[in-house]
Amino acid sequence: MKFARNPGTRAACMLLPISAALVALAAGCSRAEQAAQAAPEAVTGIELRAMKLQPIAEEVQAPGAVVSAHTAEVAARTMGMVEAVLVREGQAVKAGELLARLDDRELAAHGAAAKSAEVGAISARAEAAQGLASAKAQAEVIEKTYERFVYLRDQKSVAPQEFDEVESRRRMARASLAAAADREKQAEAGLERARAEARAAETASSYARIAAPFAGIVARRMAETGGMAAPGTTLFVIEDPSRYQLRAQLQAAAAGAARTGTVVRVRLDALGGPDLEGRITEVEGGADPASHTIAVRIELPANPALRSGLFGRAWFRRGERQAILLPQSALVRRGQLAGVYALDSAGVLRWRVITVGEISATGDAMEVLSGLGAGETIAANPSGRELDGKHPGGTR
Repeated sequence: MKFARNPGTRAACMLLPISAALVALAAGCSRAEQAAQAAPEAVTGIELRAMKLQPIAEEVQAPGAVVSAHTAEVAARTMGMVEAVLVREGQAVKAGELLARLDDRELAAHGAAAKSAEVGAISARAEAAQGLASAKAQAEVIEKTYERFVYLRDQKSVAPQEFDEVESRRRMARASLAAAADREKQAEAGLERARAEARAAETASSYARIAAPFAGIVARRMAETGGMAAPGTTLFVIEDPSRYQLRAQLQAAAAGAARTGTVVRVRLDALGGPDLEGRITEVEGGADPASHTIAVRIELPANPALRSGLFGRAWFRRGERQAILLPQSALVRRGQLAGVYALDSAGVLRWRVITVGEISATGDAMEVLSGLGAGETIAANPSGRELDGKHPGGTR
């Protein structure tokens, strides 16, 4: 029995090997593409650094403001209108230099009256002295007369009535002498009072001239021409620009970290640059009951850029602790996020978000607070390159 051959079946049988070959070729190409995609790009010139725990200073931070070590608030000592202001803020002044003048007409009138009273007191004292001299002369004459009459009385050569008369004149002369001496003392006291009042008037007159107490600069000026000045009203603030301090407010709980003579790290944001070294000169004895802080004065090194009022921070050392320090060159910022390129288990760099703390005292590293552990390896010098997903080939 014979069967007829189907041409379509024969063609289908011929296509099967070709299709299998095409499928195998396609599968091979797919595996090649996957292999090409799986191989990360290699980058060269990457410095890898293993992170490790290092001992760093355990510090407590305290904010503060820069103040002059020598500051004076120049206030009015008498009531008067400001007649003239002779300096401006920021101006350098010498010790005793005139800063402002007050209207001194009333003070001048008081001074003139006091001087006139002094002249009158001098005249009164001279008159009293002359009266005392006259009383002394009369008393001396009567005293000698009385001595002669005593001799005559003893010789029975004078009548008792005559002796009594001389003795009476002697008592009157002594009384007159005592009164003249009292008047002279009163005149002397009056002169002293007049002189004191004249000196006081002269001193009060000097209050109309507002002068610098020492050489420095005019940090603030509150006086204005035509304004009224009252006793105790601050008109100027003078500060010594040669010595500045940071007045820091340290939490009372950390007061033990502040000791006079200790060197501390200070940072002034307005100056930039590296941290400064300051020395503690004063530590407040008690804490502020409202803020629970103590004031610490820290002497700052000389710097022409220093000005009072600048904000600053000081770090007081309390011991040591272990921490991971990241070189600043390794930090990569993306918007508000901070991160590093760290090697994963396959040896590929991956960008990872981390949290960092304060910059170190040397300014080249910062503490890692989270996101990176000891023993992990990072790219220390990304230099702005995109390294995520790349292999650090040819590292150094």
